[in-house]
Amino acid sequence: MNNPFNPSFGRIPAVFLHRGQLIDDVVNEINNPNSPYKISIVYGMRGVGKTTFLTEVGKRVEKNPDWIVVDLAMGSNLMAALVDSMYMKAGNELQKIFESIKGLNFSAFGLQLSAEISQPTFSTYQGILTNMFDKLRKKGIKVLITLDEVKSNRELKDFAGYYQLLNRKDYPVALMMTGLPENISELQNEDVMTFLLRGKRIALSALNLAQIEVSYNNVFKQSGFQVTEDILSKMALMTMGYSYAFQLLGYLVWNSAKKNKIIDQNLLDKIKPEYLVELDQNAYTKIFSSLSKQDKKFALAMAQSSEQRVSIKEIRERLNRPSNFVANYRRRLLDDQIIKSTNYGEVAFTLPFFKEYVLQQHRFEQGL
Repeated sequence: MNNPFNPSFGRIPAVFLHRGQLIDDVVNEINNPNSPYKISIVYGMRGVGKTTFLTEVGKRVEKNPDWIVVDLAMGSNLMAALVDSMYMKAGNELQKIFESIKGLNFSAFGLQLSAEISQPTFSTYQGILTNMFDKLRKKGIKVLITLDEVKSNRELKDFAGYYQLLNRKDYPVALMMTGLPENISELQNEDVMTFLLRGKRIALSALNLAQIEVSYNNVFKQSGFQVTEDILSKMALMTMGYSYAFQLLGYLVWNSAKKNKIIDQNLLDKIKPEYLVELDQNAYTKIFSSLSKQDKKFALAMAQSSEQRVSIKEIRERLNRPSNFVANYRRRLLDDQIIKSTNYGEVAFTLPFFKEYVLQQHRFEQGL
């Protein structure tokens, strides 16, 4: 049997933990035309499972014959891609209706414009799409547009402006986007994007450790591996609920134990160095580099504490800064999901072994 775990970013693994109740809630809300979920923003740090969540919601919505789900990608002409994708996703009856639009011709390669439209503009695609949405509305067909890992650029601003027009005219079109916290914040600061503030923000937080333990138990024991409950608990704790860590640890343990089928403390000790290197190279380096200089100083003050749960008082004393300054950067790191509030006046890192990573980076910078 092949290794079922997949620590690659942006791909849907064979083994993953469903956020069942949250997905149920989102799918039900999308079907409500008056719900704030008509515009949804799924955000979270790198490796938290945003793409998987988006894909699962899309699959669930698509089961309803009254819906078409269109997946768009950043870096493309979003308006042109939407035209092509809506046609490709439509059934034969709807495709014939689209083909009846004057001046348009669709083929296996997508939209073919008439000869007099040699250089289509944004307005060209806007007119085509509005015509297509008119015909879908008459048929009672709704559309969910998904857009993964959004970043602010001209193409997205133009697309958002057109979607806002659809929304104002009450077309049955829902929009669900995913992005890193800092990119979502940047979008909402753009004038043309302010309508996103009315949408529903969905923060993907840590996975449940008990679910992780059960999942590891099911996968490994059903595949003939020998592992105790104590080791399974330790594996869950090693992930701290971080989706990427769940996939990565499962992948490394499977590969290391596949010969003798025994998972014990010796094996965990053996794969731990590789586990940390992969976390650092594939996730933490990018996460840490996105932080500001003061964010990093706050994180270092936390990491230098002897406690896992660090008091704000201790951080303030280490930074030698006033309370309002510390509170501002505490809020920033909470928003970025780097830290979490564990008790009144206390915070902790959300990621496994991130404290050790921060201290290591400081040593490198000091040349030690």
